[in-house]
Amino acid sequence: MMRLRFLAVLALLACASVGMAQQGLSIANLTQAAEGGDSAAQTELGMRHLTGDGTLQNHGTAAQWFERAAQSGNAEAQNQLGRLYHAGRGVAQDTTTALHWLEAAATDGNAEYLFDLASVLEGEGGQANLTRAADLYRTASQNGHVPSMISLGVLYQEGTGVPQNFAESKRLYENGLDSGHPRAQNNLGLLYVRGDGVEQDYARAAELFAAAAEQGLPQAMTNLGVLYENGFGVPQDTARADALYRMAGAGAPHDTGGFQYDPRLAPPPQTADALQAVKDAAAADDPVARFQMGWLLVSAPDATFEDIRAARTHFESAADRGHGPSMANLALMYFRGQGAPQDFVLGHMWMLMAQRAGTVNPTLTEQFSTAATPDQINEAEDRGKAFLEQKGMSVSP
Repeated sequence: MMRLRFLAVLALLACASVGMAQQGLSIANLTQAAEGGDSAAQTELGMRHLTGDGTLQNHGTAAQWFERAAQSGNAEAQNQLGRLYHAGRGVAQDTTTALHWLEAAATDGNAEYLFDLASVLEGEGGQANLTRAADLYRTASQNGHVPSMISLGVLYQEGTGVPQNFAESKRLYENGLDSGHPRAQNNLGLLYVRGDGVEQDYARAAELFAAAAEQGLPQAMTNLGVLYENGFGVPQDTARADALYRMAGAGAPHDTGGFQYDPRLAPPPQTADALQAVKDAAAADDPVARFQMGWLLVSAPDATFEDIRAARTHFESAADRGHGPSMANLALMYFRGQGAPQDFVLGHMWMLMAQRAGTVNPTLTEQFSTAATPDQINEAEDRGKAFLEQKGMSVSP
C-alpha cells in the first residue's frame, strides 16, 4: 500500500512537472507540441490565446485548441470550452454544448469547475436545475471555494432551489468576509438593510457596502448611494449619493482619469521651451511627441472638448505606429466616448493591441472587458488581427 501511494505521488508530481514545463514554452514550441497531440500543450496554447499571453488574444483560436484537448479528456480544456460556448466568445453561443463540456469537466471534482457548471444551471432556471446548482455549490463550498459559498448563500436568501434560510445565508456570507470578498460584503449588507435573519442595522450595512464599493463592485456603490441619499446609517449626503451612482454606472469613477503615461519617457515638459520642442516634434509626426501632446491635453484639469478630440488624434497617430501607452489611452477614449463616439469594438481592439505591446492597465482591462458583448469582442479580435496583418506584424510580439 505504501508503494502504491508513493507511485501515485510520483505520478502527480510528473503531471505537475509537465504542466509547469508547458507554461515555460514559447508559442512556437507549444504549437509544435500541440500539433503533435499533446493535450497539455493544446490546453496551455488555448489559455495563451484566451488571455493574450505572448500572442494576440483570440477567443476563436483558443476555442479550437481547447476543443482538441477536450476531446482527449483534458478537464481544464473542457471547462474553458464550455465557458466559451456559454458566453458565445470565439464560437456561436450554444448552452447545450456548453453544458456538455462543463458537465464533463465537473466530473474531475475541481471546485472551480463545479462552480462554473452550477452558475450556468442556475441561469437556466427551472426547479431541477436550481436544485442541482445548489448541490454543486454546496460540494464546492465544502472544499473552501468562496464564490460557491456566496452563490449558495444567495439561493438560501431567496429560497431558490433550497428552502429559504436567512441564518444559513448569513453564515455563508460571513465565511466570505475573511477573504474580503466584495459579493460577500455586499450581500451581507443587504441582510442588515432588510433585517432578514438579523436585527436591522443600517450602520453595519453601510460599512459592508463601503468595503465592497472600495473594491469596485457596482451594486455596492448603488446600495451605499441609497443609504447616503436617505441618511440611513450615514449622514444624509445627496452629493455623495450622486457620485456613487455615477461610479456604479461606469463600473469605476471616470473623474480619476485613468490615462497612462509612458514610464520609459522623461516626465512631461515643464518649461515653455521644452513644451515648444514637443509641439514641433509632434507637428513633424514624431510618435513619442504625439503621445506626449495627447497626454498633456487629456491630463489638463481645464481640458475642453476640442482638447480631448485633439488628444485622440495624437494617440491615434502614435498607436498606429505601435506605441503601447497610446493604444491603451485610445482604447480608454473609445470605451468612454471621450473625443470620439463610444465604440466598444474599437475600444477592445486597441486594448488588445496595448496588451500585446505589454503596456495595458489590468484594471482597465477588467473594467471594460465585461462591457462589450461577445459579438463585439469577436469583431474586435478580427479587427486586431487584420490590423497586424496590414502592418506586416505577427500576432505574437
